[in-house]
Amino acid sequence: MSAREFLAAIDPARPFIPELHVDDCDDTTCARCRVLTPANLYEVDTWLDKASVFAKQYRECIKGELVITGLRIGHDSTRVVAKFGNTIVRHYDGRHTVRPTQHPTGELTAAEWNERYPVGTAVVAYPGCRPEDDPNGERLVTRTRSKASTYGGHTPVVWVDGHGAWIALTHVDAIPGGES
Repeated sequence: MSAREFLAAIDPARPFIPELHVDDCDDTTCARCRVLTPANLYEVDTWLDKASVFAKQYRECIKGELVITGLRIGHDSTRVVAKFGNTIVRHYDGRHTVRPTQHPTGELTAAEWNERYPVGTAVVAYPGCRPEDDPNGERLVTRTRSKASTYGGHTPVVWVDGHGAWIALTHVDAIPGGES
């Protein structure tokens, strides 16, 4: 039995399980929901694949650059598009809907980063862990040396001076007034 068949067979009056929900969800028709971010795109795509639901990266042309901005879910008339920051809702009958997120993720796509910060912007970069995860982690005060791009179709990254590999944008903070 596929996950979709299983969810469709569950009694809709089943108790609400808060651990399976995000952003203070109290929708009793919702079996599970996930916020889509650039960092979890692959994980959410895999979650949908395991439920036998077709999902594909959604791309848009932003300032002449083709950029991944979300995930297309389903086929034909049942297809929905979840943009980064939206919540994907799986209902007990196997349908998926999208709703705006109550608490935006704050994560930037590569295109949004490039629009705000030119190459040469002063940044603080954390190649391993952010200080809130490891106070002793490496901290670089440096400058970007490339435009941001999307690695592997899911992770926005940038190269910085003094480090030999890209760093995820979630681990880079622009220094206010630090443009080149």
